Amino acid sequence: MIAILGISHKTGPVSVREQYSFSEEEISEFFVRLKPEKCFNGLAVISTCNRQEIYFDTDLETKEENFDFITHSLSKFRTYSPLHREYFYFYTGIEAAQHLFKVVSGVDSMIIGEDQIVMQVKNAFRFCDDNNFLSPVLTRLFNKAFEAANRVRTETEISHGAASVSSAAVEMCFSLCNNILEKNILIIGAGQTGELTLQNFTKKGCRNVTICNRTYEKAENLAKKYSVSALKIRELTDNINKFDIVLAATSSKSYLVTYSMINSCNYNRIFVDISVPRNIDEKISTIKNIKLIAIDDLRHHINEVSLRRHQAVTMAESIINEVKDDFEQWLNQRNLLPVILEIKESFEKVNQAELEGFLKINGVKDDKLISLYGKHITEKFARLLIKNIKTHTGNGKNAEYIELMKKLFDI
Repeated sequence: MIAILGISHKTGPVSVREQYSFSEEEISEFFVRLKPEKCFNGLAVISTCNRQEIYFDTDLETKEENFDFITHSLSKFRTYSPLHREYFYFYTGIEAAQHLFKVVSGVDSMIIGEDQIVMQVKNAFRFCDDNNFLSPVLTRLFNKAFEAANRVRTETEISHGAASVSSAAVEMCFSLCNNILEKNILIIGAGQTGELTLQNFTKKGCRNVTICNRTYEKAENLAKKYSVSALKIRELTDNINKFDIVLAATSSKSYLVTYSMINSCNYNRIFVDISVPRNIDEKISTIKNIKLIAIDDLRHHINEVSLRRHQAVTMAESIINEVKDDFEQWLNQRNLLPVILEIKESFEKVNQAELEGFLKINGVKDDKLISLYGKHITEKFARLLIKNIKTHTGNGKNAEYIELMKKLFDI
């Protein structure tokens, strides 16, 4: 049975989530500890800043057994506290599959439709696959999740347009500025918003980017991470006129870019202020050739995009349900396969034993025609029985009928 224990931005604060994060080395160690367990078939772990999820494939049959197994395993590896139970969610079977499909498709993300989660899950899957942590069921599950994500992104508008302040600001800069890849860009602020803005610019191919921050070490670390330049805050005044695009995203309570720092401009420049309170003096908008974009200028765009994305969720969930049904059918057929193989083997054994006795009693030493007929009628009855089993078990969906077949054929 597939089972998942998880905690995400929707259910628990970062102070709790960070306690259950996994590095690749820790995932490997966790798998080694679980491997000797007889009921354990495979494992996959998704560990991001917004979610920590552990996917198991076990031979345990009930939800309660799986929950006890997972929490007990986690408590031996992490100091899992029952006090944290309220922050976790737990799904099994097809419900767990549907949850993963929503995660990878961006339906469960903090920003609906964001595409970063796809790569994060693919990296997690690739690591677990390369290290043989997965079972055939988990491999199929994740491949179907990527299929669902691809369809949702190509058949709906769930990822169209910028739905965050930072991405909207970058999109607006691209729409207002020709040859932006050749422009010099300055980002003031190395916090989460500043990094997301830097990430968006570099993702779109901008390389002439400089990051400036009060704590220079933080700016320097980001500059190394994204292969851009860093600028000390005390050097801002002397260097600000070298940049074609200036974007401010800090928590400063005073202006970092003032009117006197600019005062004249003989070429087109863009200033973007997504700080609250504002970091750029609004008076610079009166200077010729300067375009100032404030956070309120982006809000309408973001709300419009968010509305479209929310509307796309209904269509996305319809696609997810289709892929879920397909996976469920495969899972049911897989559950039915051992019964079918056992029935065919039982029929073949009966035919072989009875044929040998019949030939011996009747003094027939070798009659190929009788043997061929015996094989033919055996396969005929086996196919007929298997067809009826598939029909009456809903192709493996009705588990109680499968159990009955196992009892009838002593499987």
